[in-house]
Amino acid sequence: MKKKRRNTENYELINLTTLKTNLKEHISEGIYKIEENGLIEIKRHVIPKYGKGTIIEFYFNNVVVSISRYRLNHDFIIFNQEEKNKLQLSFLLEGEKIIGLNNSIEELPYESQECYMAYIKTYSGYNKVSGNKPFKEIKITLSESFLMQHGIDKDIKFKKLTDNNLIIPVTNDLFSVLSDLETKKIKGISQKIYLEAKVLEILAIQIDNYRNINLNNLNAQHNKHIKKLYKLKQFLKNNLDKNYTINELVKQVGLNENVLRSEFKRVFESTISKYFVEEKMIRAKYLLESTELPIYEIAECVGYKNATHFTAAFKRFYNETPKGCRIKI
Repeated sequence: MKKKRRNTENYELINLTTLKTNLKEHISEGIYKIEENGLIEIKRHVIPKYGKGTIIEFYFNNVVVSISRYRLNHDFIIFNQEEKNKLQLSFLLEGEKIIGLNNSIEELPYESQECYMAYIKTYSGYNKVSGNKPFKEIKITLSESFLMQHGIDKDIKFKKLTDNNLIIPVTNDLFSVLSDLETKKIKGISQKIYLEAKVLEILAIQIDNYRNINLNNLNAQHNKHIKKLYKLKQFLKNNLDKNYTINELVKQVGLNENVLRSEFKRVFESTISKYFVEEKMIRAKYLLESTELPIYEIAECVGYKNATHFTAAFKRFYNETPKGCRIKI
């Protein structure tokens, strides 16, 4: 649903048009660039002034694939104006932002597990990006020549940013392909072939979604589950000093126990308890290596009231005791 324009009082303004740059170059700095077999791969780190995280880009055959994973220090409103003439596919897997166009008084909320595909000739507007929370977006930009090369330009009427029902849920099949695109480690000439194949698969799925599926019912129940699962995952990560029964988590997330257990394992390939313990142990090791806190205090920081129980759990996970881990530093 579109909403009236919100005030910008608490946002830091970035005008990319005035700065004559783009967002990735403004908030991040490159750490490596690899060019081989017609594929360019660039990795960037977000500048501490703006937050922390990475932006990885792939350029090939008039295609740009960008994978952004970061947490900004605070809220930003980012203005930009440019000529595009390109098809843009966006998949917001975590986080939230507001899309605004300069010729409209309305704004478009864009939230976790949502996506859109739009042909953009010119763009003049802004994004409001929320800070202090994880942000993860996969964006694919396709040129006119790429579309023509694959015969996609003739019979398909792509949506514009101003069209109704632009934003739709990330469906099961999309989520699976996006996960492959993000995690598959293939190098050499095979990497370019693999990336192009995945881009075409994603494009085909989205064309089918927009053309054939009733948008009001597009995997609605699945999408509600996905959003709740991601919120639960972040809730657990933010509360490592506590412990929860499954009944407490059921109330927290609003799903029944069977759905919660099965969907969490399917989406994250881990049980809830395994994920929670892993995050506790990762946090504990970080505190052991980066602070001088006593072990019993670290145990309490990750939800163990008994230091002996914490030591046993840490040893099971890392095959060494907390004390042994700290001695090695």
